[in-house]
Amino acid sequence: MRIQVKTFGALTEILEREFYVTAADTAELLTALSRQHPDLAHRKLLVAVNNTIINTPVDLREKDVVALMPPYSGG
Repeated sequence: MRIQVKTFGALTEILEREFYVTAADTAELLTALSRQHPDLAHRKLLVAVNNTIINTPVDLREKDVVALMPPYSGG
């Protein structure tokens, strides 16, 4: 599946702000990105699929949008 990925915050220093990848689910996506960008493997991040933050792997479908964000804190 061709998936659009958007990155935010400090993650844009490692990855492009927006790009497309092929992945069956979010676990596969994160594994592939961590292999390509080892600095990513050591960072905590939030993952959202179609504007919904997820905590467990989700199957992806064509035209899904995955957002990768650093954890946020209130203040």
